Amino acid sequence: MRLRGIGPEVLLLCFLLVGVAAFILGRRTARGRRLRRDLDYFVGLDHLVNDRYDRATEVFTRLATTSQEADIQFALGSLMRKRGEVDRAIAIHTELAQHRETAIRERATFALGLDYMSAGLLDRAEERLRDLMGSTQFRAAVLERLAWVYEQQRDWRAALDIWRELPADKQRERAEVAAHYYCELGEAALAERDMKSARAHLASARVHAPQASRVRMLAARVAAAAGEERKALDLYTEALAGSRAMQDAFSQEARDALKSSAPELDARLREQQAVEVQPPRLDARFRCEHCGVSSVTWHWRCPGCRTWDSLQSLQNRPQ
Repeated sequence: MRLRGIGPEVLLLCFLLVGVAAFILGRRTARGRRLRRDLDYFVGLDHLVNDRYDRATEVFTRLATTSQEADIQFALGSLMRKRGEVDRAIAIHTELAQHRETAIRERATFALGLDYMSAGLLDRAEERLRDLMGSTQFRAAVLERLAWVYEQQRDWRAALDIWRELPADKQRERAEVAAHYYCELGEAALAERDMKSARAHLASARVHAPQASRVRMLAARVAAAAGEERKALDLYTEALAGSRAMQDAFSQEARDALKSSAPELDARLREQQAVEVQPPRLDARFRCEHCGVSSVTWHWRCPGCRTWDSLQSLQNRPQ
């Protein structure tokens, strides 16, 4: 069939022109949507960087309902966690953990571990993090987070297992932390009067950090518990000498443990501090050099930022 005056070639050309025009209009519309979406994304990031969490949440929620792009979902999940809405973060990351792409599944699993840590559900956090032990991308971060989980649970043997999983250079870097783990085990053994285990843990701690203050303190405690008074005197002197923080924290313990040798310990410590000018005493005795938290009592691990060996005596720091 031919239309009057119009051949099939002309009709075919018209159809092609209409198709090209529709394609161009469609691309322009899609480009416009992408531009609006990208602009909204950066607006949301600006709100997030400037701690405008409510407004950032509005933007990312709107984006998440109109786009399935994983980055937007992850941004929204992270924002929910920071706002304390951990249940919503868990819901977002649980859905992403079912993604067909391995990289997105692993990222979502790691995010779930962080969600559970934030919620204090450490058993679930451990499960999610251990699922990533074979991940090339997340293994280093997983080991760091698992060590934190086990420290919170005071599972020092599991924390040591994680330390052994670290590369050799990282093991050397965290050798003093491993020594703390062994000291924790040694002190628990001492509390149970298990001298054999206490000495074994002390020996292991000495391998990793022989000059560490805590290792010296554990050695002094083991000697005192074994009734080796002269050896304990020498070890307490080594542990307390040269550190005002250690003396403020443990001098009374040492005197109680040494009994009749306590005056000799005081004399040794006075000799080494004869030239020191003593400032006025303050209410708080110790302060963390990392986060600034103050404490009346001694902690090997800061109760604020959870950093090992970070407390310093305030008695040498007039304010």
